[in-house]
Amino acid sequence: MVQGVTTPVSRAKVYAITSGKGGVGKTSIALNLSIILSKAGFKVLLIDADMGLANIDLMTGISVPHTIEEVIDGRASIFDALAAGPEGMTFLSAGSGLGKVSDMGQERMAQFKGELVKLENAFDCIFIDTGAGISANVVDFVFMADEVLIIMNTEPTAFADAYAMVKLLTLEKPSMSVGIIINMSKSDRESERIFVKFNEIVHRFLRKKILYHGAIAQDKIVSESVMRQVPLALYAGTSPPMQSIRRIAKNLLGIENAKSSTLFNR
Repeated sequence: MVQGVTTPVSRAKVYAITSGKGGVGKTSIALNLSIILSKAGFKVLLIDADMGLANIDLMTGISVPHTIEEVIDGRASIFDALAAGPEGMTFLSAGSGLGKVSDMGQERMAQFKGELVKLENAFDCIFIDTGAGISANVVDFVFMADEVLIIMNTEPTAFADAYAMVKLLTLEKPSMSVGIIINMSKSDRESERIFVKFNEIVHRFLRKKILYHGAIAQDKIVSESVMRQVPLALYAGTSPPMQSIRRIAKNLLGIENAKSSTLFNR
């Protein structure tokens, strides 16, 4: 751990990064958050938990030795399935092209959760990149987290689907901390206006307190980095979207002082 960044803890904080709908940039945000935090000295594990449709290995061009599916089935240990990622981060892949698993079942989920506990003391942050939507498979992974980060964009459908996720979380696990990140933002002002409206509806109908972690600027360079299989943090580390992601990282971890902030600009 880099001195001055944070106090080491005995257990990693687990974040679920999810969305009510696909196509909002959830996986890109999870990957780039993981990279910049790892570069800053944090021990970061990113779990690509989109069963059968995982794509972090595709976005990085890195082959994984084993998958979550193999760990759950007992064909590999969770330690054997860990893969080295960019800038010292570690990731665990669900595997792609295996066919979507709609429901792993409680027994298999409990098996994976037991395996995950083995890693909690080895990392400072664990990000679980779930599938999109509110299927049982997605929700089971979400409930493994300490805090849920819901990614939405400015489209009305994303707004409605994000609300559905907050509603489900509120009904099933009222104490769960929930934060919102708005992606593909045209301006900070527009994103703040959307969050205020979203927050008002959540408070009125669900009586739930949610957090606003910030917005990420819309930029065609994001799709360029995906096409080249180079994470944005490495492809265009000083681009507006990456500046937004750095601010969100500092917000999540409570890093405000100038000395610590410089670690994110290496």
